[in-house]
Amino acid sequence: MFQTNFAKWLRGDVRVKNDRAVTDSDIADHNLILFGDPNSNSVIAKVIGRLPLRWTKSSIEIGGRTFSAADHVAVIVYPNPLNPKRYVVVNSGHTFGDEDFRGTNAWLYPRLGDYAVLNANGDIALSGFFDERWQAK
Repeated sequence: MFQTNFAKWLRGDVRVKNDRAVTDSDIADHNLILFGDPNSNSVIAKVIGRLPLRWTKSSIEIGGRTFSAADHVAVIVYPNPLNPKRYVVVNSGHTFGDEDFRGTNAWLYPRLGDYAVLNANGDIALSGFFDERWQAK
């Protein structure tokens, strides 16, 4: 759905690779947008221990708060620990939907901070920003 909406509404194509096919060259040359969780995406599993986020099978901890991983997902943008000249984004999709796409492009703006935790239904449980040292405020 993300790839289809991106092509249709934002008039561009996203590069898509299986997590196990990401190469050293990809890490060197590109920002990485990663979908899934540490158990389903090997690149997330590789970097998660070096992000200001703890995500286990049972919990998600960020910004001093803890959430159940059974019914929450994390979203974060952070310097890539594998290449600090690039960013890594752990994502779960757009923060806007078809109704926003069909309206004015003034509605197409990010709805989250540098990090967030979303409930299973997509509602925002936590959203925040990092300071200039990439520490959660």
